[in-house]
Amino acid sequence: MRYSAFRLFCEGLFGHRAWGKTWCTLDPKPKSDVIFIGGGGHGLATAYYLSKNHGITNIVVLEKGWLGGGNTGRKTTAIKSNYFYPESAALFDLSIQQYEGSSRDLNFNVMFSQRGATITAHSEPDMGKP
Repeated sequence: MRYSAFRLFCEGLFGHRAWGKTWCTLDPKPKSDVIFIGGGGHGLATAYYLSKNHGITNIVVLEKGWLGGGNTGRKTTAIKSNYFYPESAALFDLSIQQYEGSSRDLNFNVMFSQRGATITAHSEPDMGKP
């Protein structure tokens, strides 16, 4: 099933009765290569990374609630790249680029939207050196 604004609109008109399940209930496998406890942003991203980039597909994610519903679902989920050291900034810039395309790759809305932010300095030392 593809998600789109049109699909959301149509489902809204008809009481959201035709949505299929986006999860399934399976019998546990007797053996897994990797098990993640917690299906929040970090656990899901790491499971996806292992699968996509390293071919590890025998992965189990255990979550007591709904996927992405922990701290990831309750916060503004700010991903910053304004770090002091160039090495750190480059790493966080890469993570933003990877996260941007994740909704398309997964066919699941991860609710990513770039926004601006303002950081206010309250004293000259807070501003740092120009």
